[in-house]
Parts: sequence; structure tokens; C-alpha cells
Amino acid sequence: MYSFWALDDDRGKTEATLGKLIIRVTRTHSRAGCWRPTGSAYNNYIACNNYKTITLQPRLTRIMASSESSTKKQRAQPLRRGKACLTCRHLKIKCDGARPVCGHCARVPKDDPCEFTDTMSRTQELENTVQRLQSRLNELQGAAGPSHHRQPSDPRRSPFNGSSGSDASSTFANVNSRPHSAPSSDSSFVDFQEPPLVVKQRLIQTFLPYATQFGFFLHPQRFSDAALLPLPFGDERRPSPALLCVVYLYGVHLSQSQPLLASEPVFLKQAQHNVSTEISVHTHPMHMLHTIQARVLLSTYLFRTKRFLEAEFYANGAATLVLSYQLHKIRSARPGTPPLLGVQIPLGEVYPTPPTDAIEEGERIRAFWEVACLQSNLNIALNAASGAFCILESPGGAEIDTPWPLDLADYEAGAIPPGYSGQESIRYFLTDDSFPHGPACMLHAKASVLLHRAARLGASWSPTFEPQEHAAYMTSYTWLDRRITQFWESLAPIYTLYTSASVRTLVLAHALVAAAAIKLNHPAASAAAQAQAKCINAARAILALFGDAAVPDRAIAHPISGALMTLACRVLLDEVRRFRAQRAWAAGVGLTPPPNQEKVAFDGEVRAGMDTMGVYVVGCPLVEWQLGKLRLEYEAM
Repeated sequence: MYSFWALDDDRGKTEATLGKLIIRVTRTHSRAGCWRPTGSAYNNYIACNNYKTITLQPRLTRIMASSESSTKKQRAQPLRRGKACLTCRHLKIKCDGARPVCGHCARVPKDDPCEFTDTMSRTQELENTVQRLQSRLNELQGAAGPSHHRQPSDPRRSPFNGSSGSDASSTFANVNSRPHSAPSSDSSFVDFQEPPLVVKQRLIQTFLPYATQFGFFLHPQRFSDAALLPLPFGDERRPSPALLCVVYLYGVHLSQSQPLLASEPVFLKQAQHNVSTEISVHTHPMHMLHTIQARVLLSTYLFRTKRFLEAEFYANGAATLVLSYQLHKIRSARPGTPPLLGVQIPLGEVYPTPPTDAIEEGERIRAFWEVACLQSNLNIALNAASGAFCILESPGGAEIDTPWPLDLADYEAGAIPPGYSGQESIRYFLTDDSFPHGPACMLHAKASVLLHRAARLGASWSPTFEPQEHAAYMTSYTWLDRRITQFWESLAPIYTLYTSASVRTLVLAHALVAAAAIKLNHPAASAAAQAQAKCINAARAILALFGDAAVPDRAIAHPISGALMTLACRVLLDEVRRFRAQRAWAAGVGLTPPPNQEKVAFDGEVRAGMDTMGVYVVGCPLVEWQLGKLRLEYEAM
């Protein structure tokens, strides 16, 4: 046992040495000065001067004496992220990580104890997330198993009462009659009831005429026949449950009937539930393709209803599936190569069976290009083309060997010979001297590729380019600008097609190419008169295309249409601002302002463009929101 004594003096702080151990104590009250070792030489001094003696246990001395040496050892090695104690983290000071008490907390004790928190690594977090989701999935699957004691199906849990003879209005009115106090549970998904036959027919017939506008790539007649089969919900001979629910959702959404619209949230929740679980439940080859179709349609619906993050989530999920199933390698002339993104995919995840006929092969080809177009359109609408994931992006573009899409009737007629094979479809399109004519779906896919490339290149422009960087940019710009112009000139007029769906798709292809010209030229428009003129002409073309009243059912359009019209109106708004700034500057320096007629013309075009957007507002919250923002910008000028 070591003995120490306290000197009763007025010195605030002193120190005493015991071997190599230095102990500092700050006086906080009377007779609490500095601590010094005692011995026989000090006994009389202590007794005469009324000193106070206390004792210190050897174990505590050993701990304090060893703290300095352990701290020096720890300083030699950098501390891993997250291993510092909470006190040192809060004070933002270096911690040696010694446990149970770190060196700094031992030397300078704090009010808070020295505590450590062990954080999980990212791998552990992902593993825990996967386990949690798998457990949740097992619960949902087990709810439908034979061991689960299910309650009798409650008609209040479904928008339908199960009577096939009821009309649509009375059937859907049941949604609003559900008591709000009924507890919600996963059994509502299990007990989901399909609409009666008459309602299913109505919903499917409402959706199919506009299906291609929202990314539907399956054979419409085959889908309709299979959907109306008198078989249970989930039977492999019918479309997958997720796809059926999404199609019913679209039928309700497009009907604009108030009794039908009341059930829209029910179908949305049911569609999201089935899309999330279907990939692990169904292994039928056609249902695997139906899962991709359901994700494309659901993403487009969420895009149309202004739920961007969810739309992007389902679009990226569809992209992952088409790459996993190697749909970018259909009819490839190259030997088997690893899938995109450098990810080795197990053999079982490649599409399990060859197509049964030419139509099914065509559906797979169209599936890939619809997903690619959807991702490109979302990136443009969200102004995220410079950094978002897209399967069209290099090096993925060089890996795409799948032929360009055709109409399903072309596949049925044998448009692709049995022995045909190809590779690098996008590279040949961008470098070929000619642009062969094709169906509207092919032109739409090619226009989406050009828009994607133009947006990426335009986003890379900078006014502070070094000479070498500027030269490289101008080389790429000149080449792509020429390709856009040539392809635009090769497009057929919109009145040369016969079906309403084809006309609407061709209108969208024209508008996408015009938007590509804007995206490529707009960054440099303020410094180059030629680029500015190209932007203005392209903006006028977009508004003229969507404002053409002769286009049948033009108001029911792909949600990218609102973003394209907004882009065009903002180009013209920039011209109005520029003319106002020029007139204000001229008046300020005493010069004659430029004529006002051109500014008035641009102003009228902007107002006409907003009126055109108003036609597309019905049933589309996205366009309504975009138009509202545009009007605020216009009124704020």
C-alpha cells in the first residue's frame, strides 16, 4: 500500500512524482492541494504541520501506471473507423481505443463514462437486411400455406363482393363502405378477390388501346385471352398476379369513373405487394416475363402520378431482371460473355427456356428495349442523366446485341429469319450512314438512345474547358449533332401511320429527337447563335407535335410528354428573359432598345405551350405539377 499526504496550502495545482508516474490534482476545497509520497523523512513534518493523509490501493496505482505505456503502444497503430469511445467522438479528439477505459478518459476523467459502441460492418448490415426480408417473405408465403388457419374471406377486404352479375358501379362502391376501424393485415393480400368477369373485361378493354403508351410489350390478344380464362388467380395458365393487378390498376386509372377510381389505392397496394414477392414465388417462364412487364407498367404509373423515387426503384428492378435473364443478348453473334456491370450471374438466373415461337421471342426483344426507354425517360424527367444508372450507358451499350424492336405482327410474319444473328446494335445505329425505315416502336427506341447520349454529352460541357478538353468535346458534339439531324430528317411524318397507337408512338419519337437537340445544344446556346437557333426550332417542334389536335387521343400519353413540353417552354422562356434583359440594358445606357415584336412572339408561344400542357393534365398529376411550376416561373418574370 502506498501512502500519500495532502498539503493544506493555497497553491492551485502542483504535481508529485512516483517513479515514472505523474499525478496531477486540482485543488477544489480546503486541505486538497497536491499529492506527494510519504516516508519516514516526512513524519515529523506531517505531524507538526497538521497534514492530512490518505491511502491509494496498489491495484489502482498499477492501472494508472500502465495507462501511459498502453497508450504509447496504441498510438503506433491507426484506429479503425467506429472504434473510438463515445466521449472522444463527441469531443472530436484522438482516441487510442483501449478498453475498458481509453487512455484519454483515464488521464482526464469526464462526467460521462468511457463507453464504446460496436457498429456492424456494411456486409453485416446487408446480411441482416436480407435475413429480415427473407423472414418477412416466409411469413407472407406461409400465410397462404395449408398450416395457416385462415379466416373466411371477408368481402369487406376487397373492392369486389364476388358476385359476377353485379355492375361496375355497385361493385366498386363496396370500397367506400369498408369500416375504417377494421384492422389491416397481410391477410388482406392473401384474401384479395379479383373483379367479376364483367368488370375484368371492362378494365382490360379500357387499358389495351393505350397499353403501348405505358410500355406494354406483350401480345395484347394473347394477354387478354389468358387473363379472362375461368381459372384461379395465380394459375400459371393465366398472366401473373402482379401483371393482372397492374393492368386492373391502369383500367381503373384511365376510366376516370368516380366509382372505379375509389378502388385505385386498393389495386396499387395489391400490385406493389405482388411485384415485390412474385420473383421468388413464380418460376414459370412466361411469368418471369410478366414480372418484368408488371414492373415496367407500375414504374410508368408511379411516374405518371409524380412518385419519382418509387418509379425509379421499379424501373431499375426491371433493368436488373432483363440483364439477369440476358435479354440484351438475344440473337447475339458473339460467344457467351459475362453479363453487364461485370457481375457473374449464376446459370440458373439466365432465362431458363428458349421462346416457344416467334411472337414470344419478339416479346422478349421488346421487353429489353421498353426497359431501356423507360430508364432513359426517367433520367431525363428527373434531370439525372449525368449520373443515374441506365442499361444504355457505356460500356453496357457496347454489350447490347439484341435486335431493334418490331411490331408483334412483324415477328408473326417472320421478319427475323431463323438464322439471323447480330451484335452491337447501338454502335451500328450510331455509325451507319443510312437510317432504314422501321415501325414506330423501333423509331421510339432509337430516339431514346439519341436523347440519352445527347443528355450525357450536354451535361459534360463546361465554359472553363482547357483547349484540349474543348477540342475533344467539340469533336463528340459535332458527330452527335449530325447524327441527330440526320435521324430526325429520316423520320416519317406522323400522318403516314394508320393505327392510333402507332401515331402516338411516332409523335413521341419525333419529340424525343427534338429534345435530344435541345439537350445537346442548350448548354452552349448562350455563347453560340447557331446552337441557340437549334434549341428554339426544336422547342417549337415539340409544342407543335403535342399540340396537334388531329392526333387521336393525344391526352393519354406517356408521362415523359410533360417533361418534354416543359423543356420546350423553358427554352422559349429563356428567350423572353433575354429580350427583357437586352431592353433593360439598352434603356440604362441610353441606346435604342431592340424591337419588341420578337419578344411578344416568344411570349405568345410560351402561353400557347402552357395551354397545350393543360390538355394533358386530365388524369395525370405529373403534368399538372409541371404546369403549375411553369406558370409560377412565367408569372415571376
